[in-house]
Amino acid sequence: MFLAEIIGVGDELLYGETVDTNTAEIAVSLQPYALEIRRTLRVADHLEALTEAVREAWQKARLVVLSGGLGPTPDDITREAIAAALGETMELDPQVLAWLEGIFADRGWKMPETNRKQALKIPSATWIANPRGTAPGWWVHREDKDLVALPGPPAEWRPMWAELLPRLGLPAKPYRQVAFKTFGLGESRIVELLGGLFRRNGAVEVGTYAKMDGVAVVVRGEPGPVEALAAQIRPLLGEAVWGQDSDTLPALALQRLDDQKITLATLESMTGGVLGALLTGVPGASRSYLGGLVSYSPLAKSQLPIPLEVAAQHGMVSAAFAEAMAVAARSLLGATYGLATTGVAGPETLEGQPVGTLFVGLAGPEGVRSRHFRLPGASREMIRQRAAHAALAFLVGELR
Repeated sequence: MFLAEIIGVGDELLYGETVDTNTAEIAVSLQPYALEIRRTLRVADHLEALTEAVREAWQKARLVVLSGGLGPTPDDITREAIAAALGETMELDPQVLAWLEGIFADRGWKMPETNRKQALKIPSATWIANPRGTAPGWWVHREDKDLVALPGPPAEWRPMWAELLPRLGLPAKPYRQVAFKTFGLGESRIVELLGGLFRRNGAVEVGTYAKMDGVAVVVRGEPGPVEALAAQIRPLLGEAVWGQDSDTLPALALQRLDDQKITLATLESMTGGVLGALLTGVPGASRSYLGGLVSYSPLAKSQLPIPLEVAAQHGMVSAAFAEAMAVAARSLLGATYGLATTGVAGPETLEGQPVGTLFVGLAGPEGVRSRHFRLPGASREMIRQRAAHAALAFLVGELR
């Protein structure tokens, strides 16, 4: 088994200004290969520290991947660190310099002198074209090893990495992964349900991963055993499973609406537009999603076509009010279904309800129904995001 190491570069990663999702995403992409990742690093914009980290990784690993530090500013020192660690001198590439100047000329600007450093490369490196930015990457192949330097922004490095990865000639291994996506079950409850099927080592592993859209139950390892174990696990999770593998709740909800030739309207309070944003983030959403309203304050809610006695008797944070909102959404926009959210995002309680309380209402041809959730979350924004996903999970479940 060969070793791989991943290095995230930048002060912002160490101080929490940017969350390092690049490392995890690159690590996942390496799972089909016979590589073992024993550590990943986050290193500051410090030339000596980064040089030492690259040198040590190069000595131990078959593959080293760096992300970040390829920009034009003085603190972008990934190129310098790699050159120092590998004992090579950087040279200016006239063709890449002309390409960079062309990018700025197309925008009607003169290229700043600082961008010249992005055209520097060591002799053993091959350029990795960046179709979305001014920071081309490096691919170094020496001594039967590979070192790859990618820019930090995901929108830039993802297409670069997708194009390069198959060309690295990494040793493959028989690999299969099945991910069941669930909502409404905590990780500890899933472990109880699976019992002896929950495994953390061996030819097949089972892991649980909490995300905004619920908990993913991932089975990974050798293809045959993975498929056999996944077939045992799936029935135990029951109706909590809303999707599999690359499914997302917004896309799945819209697909089911589209398949059934029906439409949706939303009326949001607690989620404040997050639900609509998730839906409209999917290309082609307008085929099924008519639109939505955000009614946040008590005054705004009082203007809705909802009988006053509903709020008087039950409060605006209640199942009854969520159902009335769903009926209003359906009526106002003439949709097949109306989906509504009301609850408490925090930081204080509301109408005696604790932070994290969510009521989702759904109105359709068969009538109106609702569901009550108690959502965890370290922040207001996290609770709002989870609430919007909870509403979509409820909708997907009802549209089966």
